[in-house]
Amino acid sequence: MIGQSTRRARQPDVGLARPGPQKLSRPPLKLDERSEPPQGPGTPPVAKPEPWYSPLRSRPFRLLCSAATVSNTGVWMESVMAGFVMAKMTNVPSLVAALPLATALPGVIFALPAGAVADATDRREVLLTAKTLFFAAMLGLATVTALGGLTPFALLVFSAALGTVATFSSPAWWATIGDLVPERLLSRALSLDGLQWNIGQIVGPVVGGVLLSVLGAGGMFAVASVLTTGIVWFLLLWRGRQRSRLSTPGEGAAERVAGAVGGAIRYLANAPALQVTCWRTVLFVFPAGALSALLPLFASRDLGLGARDYGFLLAAIGAGSVAGAVALPRLKDRLHLDGMLVLATTASAVSVLVLVLVHETPLDAIALAGAGASWLSGVTTLNLAARQAVPAWVVSRALGAYLMVFQASIVLGSLVWGGIADAVGVKWTLVAAAATFAPGLLAVRWLGLPVIGRGDMKVVPRPQPEVAAGPEPEDGPVMVLVDYNVSPENQDEFIEVMEELRVARRRTGASRWGLFEDASHPGHFVESFVTPSWGGYLAQRGRYTAADLRALDASVALHQGPSGPTARYFVHPESALAYRRRARWRRLRGVDRLLSTHPTRDGP
Repeated sequence: MIGQSTRRARQPDVGLARPGPQKLSRPPLKLDERSEPPQGPGTPPVAKPEPWYSPLRSRPFRLLCSAATVSNTGVWMESVMAGFVMAKMTNVPSLVAALPLATALPGVIFALPAGAVADATDRREVLLTAKTLFFAAMLGLATVTALGGLTPFALLVFSAALGTVATFSSPAWWATIGDLVPERLLSRALSLDGLQWNIGQIVGPVVGGVLLSVLGAGGMFAVASVLTTGIVWFLLLWRGRQRSRLSTPGEGAAERVAGAVGGAIRYLANAPALQVTCWRTVLFVFPAGALSALLPLFASRDLGLGARDYGFLLAAIGAGSVAGAVALPRLKDRLHLDGMLVLATTASAVSVLVLVLVHETPLDAIALAGAGASWLSGVTTLNLAARQAVPAWVVSRALGAYLMVFQASIVLGSLVWGGIADAVGVKWTLVAAAATFAPGLLAVRWLGLPVIGRGDMKVVPRPQPEVAAGPEPEDGPVMVLVDYNVSPENQDEFIEVMEELRVARRRTGASRWGLFEDASHPGHFVESFVTPSWGGYLAQRGRYTAADLRALDASVALHQGPSGPTARYFVHPESALAYRRRARWRRLRGVDRLLSTHPTRDGP
């Protein structure tokens, strides 16, 4: 029933219609192409690279990292020592491998809703709620353990609860980091975020191992729960100044969460750069997850380590991650994102093989340090690629989609590697995991991470269309028709440009899109697309990036005529606008009938 229109615009789309049949001097940029800075004698000198610690000059970011370091120490105490506790409670490898599965599975289920919530509400409130619930779950785990009720099943349940809460905080956390530092310092800020996370990875296992041997599992979990309150107190007390506040409303605050989830799926389906990043995430995280899933069993059985020595061994992973965080900004200044990910993949495979083949504790610690550095480098590179591939209005949802793929890779890896370890043993399973890094190296040729200029993802809002009677935001669905006249020699190029425009329309909010040619007037094309409501269409006009508008400009440049393409707007007849028009018509008709039945009289 969309084709039954009740309102047609009398004015062309002022943001679309641009006179002149001339072509653009430069072709539109495809989002999956790589853009490199121009080189030549007239190119201005390259600025001196900022030091790796430069984001710490921002007071909110510095305080946020400090509080997070304390909290993450408690998080690592629980996550690492929980695996060791599980390995002591059961001898079944698949049950030990199910622990990271229970932690990661909520990320697969709730990552997209978590990103939608972060985009649709105040991110500070999201973080505060999630971190408070995380503390409550940790305290519950400590209480159950102290009362002697901890079983493998109970540990899996608590791990799933902690994973669920962590999933809802992750997209808001990553988006907040981008809000607190300038765009040019984003990669360094992400490296420092990984640095504070892995400082906790150094301190947490060491302290956790000591407390586990001295106080037992219940006391260790209790201390860990207290440490996690650091970020809670910070979020409660910090309000921030107007220019650097943490209380950041989401870009899509007007959207309902369900609609925001649908928008995230639609965007992911029409974003080639984000799709490539997700595929490379699978190829890196799936084999890398084998080490984290099976290391507790490998350390206790093959290496014969106790809780304290196991904690020190894991601290080597954190130390390697710290070294990787310091070196990563310099690597980024010298290498393409693909080069960084290839280096991380190769180092991960070599580290796993050294750990399996050499059973000397010092060499094993060096191997695990290499694994920690490569893990941080790979994850930070993928995180940066995912964030650079999307504009600001959808960043939390895009990071939620990336997190969903990330966690799905961990879940799949835990299932696969745990099952293989049951059959052939932990040692040969780790060897197989090291070999599985090879597809990620071979895929660089076909799935290269795109480099997108910062200006390409800048949102360029367009003016609102002029219509005879403005519909209400909830009116809809809305169908937009744009008429083009294209000469025969330009029609092939026009169709290619419209394919790029189709992707831009779909990922910014169109639920349907089509391009049709008039059979009776060759060269007359009609572009049609549908949005759920008039408010959704207006929101779409505020989401186009500079790269999207280049495709739009290219389509306008191929149009022939004294003025630009003409846009018409059609609102569904069951919309509120049509209802008001019919109600007004019935009201006027009733007044006319009343006047004809009871004519007025002159005089008293």
